[in-house]
Amino acid sequence: MLSKIKEKIKILLKDIFFALSPNFFHKFKLFNFERNTLPKQFVRHMDQLTKADIVIDVGANIGLVSECLARRGSKVISFEPNVAAFSNLQMVAAKFKNIDARNVAVGTKNKTVKLYLHKDSASTEDDLSQASSLLPNKPNVSTKSFEEIQEIDFAEFIHSLNSPIELLKIDIEGFEIELINHLLDTNALNDVKKVYVETHERKFTELAGPTEKLKVRIKAEGYENKFFYDWH
Repeated sequence: MLSKIKEKIKILLKDIFFALSPNFFHKFKLFNFERNTLPKQFVRHMDQLTKADIVIDVGANIGLVSECLARRGSKVISFEPNVAAFSNLQMVAAKFKNIDARNVAVGTKNKTVKLYLHKDSASTEDDLSQASSLLPNKPNVSTKSFEEIQEIDFAEFIHSLNSPIELLKIDIEGFEIELINHLLDTNALNDVKKVYVETHERKFTELAGPTEKLKVRIKAEGYENKFFYDWH
C-alpha cells in the first residue's frame, strides 16, 4: 500500500514539474538518463565527440540516445523501423539539424520484411515499441501483430558512407546476431571505431549459443577491442 502511495506521489510530482517547466524537465530527464541508465563508458565516449564525427544509432526507438549524441555536436544517423517510435524520433530530429532519422530496419538485405510487435501492443496504451523485432520467435512478440517495413543492407550502407564511424550503437532485439555476422562477412566494421551492442540471450535463451559463438568469432578476427557488450 505504501509503495503505491509513493509511486502516485512520484507521478504527481513529475506532472507538476513538467507543467511548470517542460524544457527544464526534459533536460533533467536526459541528465538522469545519461547518469543512471547509459553505460559510463558510453557517456565518456560521447563526451569526446566532435562535430567532425559520424555516429550511428541503430534501434533508436523514441530518440533518447540519438538526442544525447546530437547534443555533443556530431552527425547522428538514426534508424528506427517501428512507426510509433519513429514519430517520436522525428520530433527529436526536428530540433537538431545534425540528426538524420530513417524509418527503416537495419539488416542484411534490401527488401520488405515484417517487424513483429509486442504481444500486448494491441491491448494496452503503454509504449511497448522497444520490444519490436525482426525475429518471429522472440518470446514477447506476436506473429499475428506486425508491420511491413523496409530492411536495408547495413553493410552496403556503411560502405556507401566512405567515412570513418566513431561510434555505432546497436539495440535491435535479437537480430544483432545476424546483423553483426553480416558486418563481419563484408568487412564493414573496418571503419567503425567502437560498437556498443545490447545482446538479448538472457531473456531470449535461444540466442545463448549464437551469441557466444559470435563473441568467439569477434575475438578470433581481431575485433574484440571494438565491442562493448554491457549495454543496459
